[in-house]
Amino acid sequence: MKFLSINFLVSIFLIAGIISCGTTSEKKEDHTHKHEEGTGHSHGDDHEHHHGHSHKSESMMLSDGSYKVDTEKSFIKWTGKKITGSSHYGKLKLASGTVAVSENQISTNSEFNIDMTTISVDDIPADDKLNKKLKGHLENNDFFNVTEFPAATFKINKIAKGEKEGMIDVTGDLTIKGITNSVSFPAHIMNHDGTIHAMADISFDRTKYDIKYKSSSFFSDLGDKAINDKIELELHLYAQK
Repeated sequence: MKFLSINFLVSIFLIAGIISCGTTSEKKEDHTHKHEEGTGHSHGDDHEHHHGHSHKSESMMLSDGSYKVDTEKSFIKWTGKKITGSSHYGKLKLASGTVAVSENQISTNSEFNIDMTTISVDDIPADDKLNKKLKGHLENNDFFNVTEFPAATFKINKIAKGEKEGMIDVTGDLTIKGITNSVSFPAHIMNHDGTIHAMADISFDRTKYDIKYKSSSFFSDLGDKAINDKIELELHLYAQK
């Protein structure tokens, strides 16, 4: 009897353990931020938050009109990489901008002004002298020459429906240092209770804007000191009527 009692207790503990493990797994799943594999940010059709509700990211839900960019909330994360794979990153702020919506779609009357004087370096501590050195280098003529060209602009000139709901394909003119080139990228558009929230991953060739510093496309003796021609941007834009 004593042997049977011990076996019985062990069985009870095992069953309790299995039930406990199942409950923990379910709770973790409830807090998962849902994304589907895809291009750019890999956002799915629904942008879900752990605070208990989701925002259906359908562009058809946008009401027509002009939306002013919230320059306090909006930002652009930039990333520059060496050919060795190491990188630096930071942020840029938008000075102003307008998102135009016509027939419930983002339209070609949308344009944005980027304040190049706000460029920051975020991967190096602010009190480190290397932070100030890199920031100064980005601001001078080797890169963005912000004294002479304090603003960059982007104007949308073509919009196409994306592969998924809430996605659009954007083509527009990006002007940096007074030089304009066309860039295209997919963007995820969401409607948060009347506020437009747009996210996009954008890549552009800096050498097309006369930024040739340590570019292996122009200098052949750089070795592992060469800097990638592509600069990556991660856009987070908010706009309201």
